[in-house]
Amino acid sequence: MSIFPNKFFLANLAIVCVLISLSQNTSASQVTPPLTKCYIRVDNPHLSKSLKRLKGFDAVKVNAVSTCDRDLVNLKFTVEIKKKGFLRDYEIAERTIDFGGVIPANKRVAHKGTWVRCENSRASRYYGIAYAKGTIDGINVQTLPVITEKIVLLPCGT
Repeated sequence: MSIFPNKFFLANLAIVCVLISLSQNTSASQVTPPLTKCYIRVDNPHLSKSLKRLKGFDAVKVNAVSTCDRDLVNLKFTVEIKKKGFLRDYEIAERTIDFGGVIPANKRVAHKGTWVRCENSRASRYYGIAYAKGTIDGINVQTLPVITEKIVLLPCGT
């Protein structure tokens, strides 16, 4: 006794499997590579040692770095700090740095200025988001938001 109702069902199943595997190798299923090799790396949120040393208070900070293989014009690089809430997440800091003029290809651009001062030492969970807008070869472009790898629990209430 077979688990299949008849031999024709088994033969049809085999044909369908072969057709599916062949269709995945056609040019229609190929991914179009991006026109540029631009990326943003967002570091995980952390308590800033430099702000503690220089200004005397604790603060949550998120850094980001951007690199592109083409010349960029008028780059606007934004980093946000978000706090996980019970029902929703809260934006607690946002800073955009405007790099006017031309940024040469493959130049590393750092954004290290987004932070928020801690009001108390209550543990909270934070993450960062970064995105950028600019002009490449006369075309206005915008990246998708890049989120930090981890949501970090820090002894900092905001």
